[in-house]
Amino acid sequence: MSREQLDTLFKQYEEAFDKLDLKTITGYYADTFISAGPKGTISRNKKEFEEKAEQAASFYRRVGQKSARIVSKRVMPISNHYSMVVVRWGVTFEKTGSKQIEFDVSYVIQETEIDPKIILFISHEDEEAAMKKLGLQAGMAT
Repeated sequence: MSREQLDTLFKQYEEAFDKLDLKTITGYYADTFISAGPKGTISRNKKEFEEKAEQAASFYRRVGQKSARIVSKRVMPISNHYSMVVVRWGVTFEKTGSKQIEFDVSYVIQETEIDPKIILFISHEDEEAAMKKLGLQAGMAT
């Protein structure tokens, strides 16, 4: 897989996240993947993810998400078939105005010739705690 294919994947992911089109985002994930963060890990399948996509999008709308942009992206090849991509996201909310709230997420990508897939993502921060700190939400949708 070329660097260009990874760049395209994350450009499309960014556009979908900015529009809160989580249904499209589910297409970038493998049939089974792992999500991880400070509170632990969850193994999910794409069908479960798709079923919760609109619920998650509704949550982000309720807390006033206005935009999402990739601030920076670092690609680290792991092997011939896998890379880790660390993305620094910048998200704005109604409550924060034009001030971007930045956070990091690491993605492990299975690189195939045709359709690269995310097999693992690691949220570097506790999203629920960060939302509470910003006064955006008392509890997260799961």
